[in-house]
Parts: sequence; structure tokens; C-alpha cells
Amino acid sequence: MLRSILLLPLIGLVTRSVAATPNISAIFGPSLSSGAQIFLPSQANYTEDVTQRWTTYDAPTYIGAIKPATVDDIQTIVTLAASNEIPFLATGGGHGATITYVNCTNGIEIDLSNFDTISINATANTMTVGGSVRFEDIIPPLYDAGKELPTGTAPCVGLVGATLGGGIGNLQGLHGLILDSLLSVELVTPSGDVVTASTTENADLFWAIRGAGANFGIVTSATYQIYEATNGGEVMSANFLFPGSANRSVWEIFESFDDTLPAALSLTAYAGFNQTTQEMELIVSAVYYGPKEEGVPYLASFTALNATETDLVMVAWPDLIDSMAFGADASACTTGSYLNVWGLGLAETNVDTYTTFFTELEAFAQAHPDYTGIFVVDRYSSEAAAAVPANSTSYGYGYRKINSHLLFENSYTNPSLDGVVNAFMRKSRAQFQRTSGFSEMEIYLNYAHGDEGPEVWYSPQHLPPLSQLKSQWDPDQLFSFNYPVPLA
Repeated sequence: MLRSILLLPLIGLVTRSVAATPNISAIFGPSLSSGAQIFLPSQANYTEDVTQRWTTYDAPTYIGAIKPATVDDIQTIVTLAASNEIPFLATGGGHGATITYVNCTNGIEIDLSNFDTISINATANTMTVGGSVRFEDIIPPLYDAGKELPTGTAPCVGLVGATLGGGIGNLQGLHGLILDSLLSVELVTPSGDVVTASTTENADLFWAIRGAGANFGIVTSATYQIYEATNGGEVMSANFLFPGSANRSVWEIFESFDDTLPAALSLTAYAGFNQTTQEMELIVSAVYYGPKEEGVPYLASFTALNATETDLVMVAWPDLIDSMAFGADASACTTGSYLNVWGLGLAETNVDTYTTFFTELEAFAQAHPDYTGIFVVDRYSSEAAAAVPANSTSYGYGYRKINSHLLFENSYTNPSLDGVVNAFMRKSRAQFQRTSGFSEMEIYLNYAHGDEGPEVWYSPQHLPPLSQLKSQWDPDQLFSFNYPVPLA
């Protein structure tokens, strides 16, 4: 059975790389607070003490890590790193996957683990969190307060990091993208200053970070609008396991929802080749935020396919993630795997393209026994997201109308496969693009591979003003490893 899912990213930031290896203890230690910690890779517990990256594919390299204890510490680190020309990346959940990180070599990781506070104001319907808080941290207290906020489906992904790239998930049909719920942030800028950004304060910066945030600073805290829990926080979770031979019928059902998916319903398909059984498998996970008697009729077409295995339960929201895909997503939070990620956004479902790719994926996996990748289709309602004006945030113009988010999660242990995997992915992505319903490539930023370029990441409409703001706020391009915005 399939055992991995991705919901991508975190916060990422940078400076220039250097030839010599600096002594970071000597450079930073004297200026940091007593609560800050410096870690070197040579230390025995480095991997336990420092947040590790979800995938090692083209990962950045570090000469050490610093865990700041205060906002002043972060200001100090940014300022000293810049003056000493030391590259840096700030880490929240650790789910960064873009290949653009490869340019960050011999840098420092700014581990935000100490910024983990959560404060809920149920009366005002707001929640303020620290920069390292993850989805799994906020769901239980929100549920206990009778509230909810859109999240992704990998529990260990950083809330702020996912927000800055957009933030998709099961609740977006009701509440829009995660970034649509963002009210304000406290940010350490490239100059080392601390600023607040909202629609009323530094509004231009607030526009920019909602879609391209990793380019403009380190978010130390963020405030979100929260919502009354749908159906009292009780959710219907249904899973279907199909043999590979049923894939065309499954894609036809997905196509039938292209214009009719209810706001409270989401569908996710996971397809992959089981190297043990030498067979393709296909899981469909359906989530409905409402009573069982309302949700079950929407799944009649899947039920009629006579799945090999079926599971349908009502669960409390905090238990939802564990119930999805027969609980097969545990490895979504396993760090240190070699995962080569690609993605694409679709406006419509072309059954022939899906079926052809399914067959080609099977042949590719059979030809490469070390390959255990999966293909994920996230089908969320775009109703609430599309209702938000396209120019209100820097999230790609028109990308709010994406109906299906494709994620190609290529897992293998032998890096010599990089060339053939990338060639296969490039061809497959192009096939889907031709029948995507979009004239140009459109993609959820957190699912991008990194080779698409700024016009795809941010759209031709939003890139020019983003470049102007980049020139204003980060003219030295200190924050330019994570889907970099070019200067104007």
C-alpha cells in the first residue's frame, strides 16, 4: 500500500555563499542572548537537536545551525550573516523541497523551534502563532475552542511556511487558501529591522509576503482569522483502495466533479507501483466537513466501483489526518528521505492524459526497481479561493482557479536515477500541461520543482510589482534561495 504524502513547504531565506568556513561560534556567540544555541554538524546530537529537512534531494549544506531565543537574536543573526557574507535559511517545519535551495552552500540554518507559541482569542476569532508552529500544533487547541483554520494534510508542515506560498487543504473550499486568513505578521527584514505588515501597516509588504513571503524576511509571529468549527468539528473521512485496472473509472469520477465539487468535500488520489506485489495501486481519500448522511451520497460513484478495501468513519478534526488514506501518510513526516518533487496545477481533468500517465508510471517503476514514488492528485473546491480578488495578494494571478493540484513525489535511494527521473517528470508534466485547461503553466508554489522560473511561480501579472518590492526591501538579495524574485 502507498505509504507517503507530501504537503509542501517552510520559510526560506539567504545570503551569498563564501569560500572559507567561518567560525560561527566566534562570529555570532558573543552577540546572542543567553537562551540562544549554536550547533555544529560535528556534534553527536546535531540531527536530533536541529530541525532536519524532509528531503535530502539537492538540499542546502550547512556549517552549523543557530536556535535564536528572541526576536533580537534573529535580528543579530541576519545582520551578522549579511556582513560576514554567510548564507542562511530559516527553518520552520522543514518541508522545503525546491531545488533552488542547492545554491545555499556552507550556510547556517536559523532554526525557529523556540518560536512555538499559540494564542487563541475565541471572542475575536483570531489566533497568533510563532514562526515555527506546525499544523499538528494548532489543530487540537482550535478544536477545543470550537474553531478551525484551513491546514494542509501533512501534520508536521510549518503553518507559516505553508501560508507564505499559498496554503491549500481540505478546508479551502469553505475558507479559501491559508494566506486568505492571514491578518498580520511580525517580520525581521533583510536590513535587520522588525516590522509589522498587514493591510493597514506596510501594506505593500503584506501584499508581497502573501504568495512570495520567503523573499522578504523571517516571520517571527503571525495572526490569523479563525472560524467556527464546521459541523461541530466532526468530519467524515472515507478511503477506497482500488486495483490499478480501475484507474480510468476513478479519473472519470474525478472529471465529473470538475464543475460540481461541493465546498465541504475534498478528494485526494494516491497512485503508485508496489515493488513487492509488482502491481499498481490507487487510493482515493475523501473528506467531507459535514454529517455522514450528507457526505455519503457524493461518494456513490466510488462505492459502485467495488473497491478492494473501503473505510468510512466520522472523526473529530484532530484525528482526521491519521484517518486519511488508511493512515498511509506517516512517512510524510519522516525526515532525511531522498524525494525528488514535481508539481502542476490543472483547471480541468483530462481522463486520457491521466490514464496514459498511469500506464507510463507503471512501466517506469517496473524498469527501475529502486523507484517507489507516488503520484498525488489534490482535488479541492476552488470556490472560496476564487472569490478573493486575484490582485489582493501576490499569489499567482489566476492560480486561485486551479481545480487539481498534481504532486509527483519521486522516491528512490540511488541518486544516479536523477537524470532518468527528471526526464520522465519533465515529459509527464508537459503532457498534463497540454490538457490542463490553462494556456500557460500554473502551479501551487509549494509544489513547484524549482525549474519553472519566476513567471510561473508568481505569474506574469504579479512578477513586475514583486520585483519592484524586492528591489525596495531586499536590494542585496539576501533572501533569494526559495523561489527567488528577481530585482526590478
